[in-house]
Amino acid sequence: MNIVCYNGEYLGSEQGSVPISDRGVLYGFGLFETIRVSGGRPRVLDRHTSRLFFSAGELGINVPFGAQEIQEMVCLTAQKNGMDQGGLRLTLTGGGTGSPCLFIQARPLSYEQDRYHKGLSAAFSRIRRNEGSALVRYKTLNYYENIMARGEVAALGRDEALFLNNSGNLAEGAISNIFLVAGGKVKTPHPRCGLLPGITRQRVIEECGFMGIPVAEENVHPDQLNSAEESFITNALMGVMPLTLIENVPVGSGMPGEITRALMARINR
Repeated sequence: MNIVCYNGEYLGSEQGSVPISDRGVLYGFGLFETIRVSGGRPRVLDRHTSRLFFSAGELGINVPFGAQEIQEMVCLTAQKNGMDQGGLRLTLTGGGTGSPCLFIQARPLSYEQDRYHKGLSAAFSRIRRNEGSALVRYKTLNYYENIMARGEVAALGRDEALFLNNSGNLAEGAISNIFLVAGGKVKTPHPRCGLLPGITRQRVIEECGFMGIPVAEENVHPDQLNSAEESFITNALMGVMPLTLIENVPVGSGMPGEITRALMARINR
């Protein structure tokens, strides 16, 4: 996996370069998407490109290609890297004295199957999510808080960092959205709590509707996790992943629950 699509050209991974005047380099001004490849095909690609164009429009970033062109580049990058299963990262810089740069990189999946059977662990970060931030709902290159939080909990032997917002309610994970199950009802923090509403998060909400499972976006106090029967986290690459230990407390039985497993079967295919 070493072929990169750089502004529509297919190069070795060391050949592409971003100008030092680019605002992506200078200020972390830009966007990215992570896309799951399964069976050689990028999944829900239309949703990823739609979000990219929406966010770019909101932030005033010119996208140098059309949506169909980008989708073709994504598919061809997967093909040129011989991908059956894996991930693609699409990066759009903010540009500077020149046009924005768009590049697509291939990567292997890092989630082993046994993690879906046992679940992941999490701990709360000391960093707070600012629910009033103008940027929190966009997938921007300004990602250092997430990196800091993950390093903080990795030192404790945990897999994911969870953010509370300034009101003390649950917001999201450093690389994920979070859900809990209580009384047969699925709950997840509302976007106003300060989170990026992920594409897989939305798919979970939709699937719950199809399955007749009540689902609510609302304020979630961290204490509610202590009484939850199940919890899981989501992102584009992992799909639905059970969360079975938070801090030092097992979630429910400490194993993936029934609703989590049902959603995994529908979304992780």
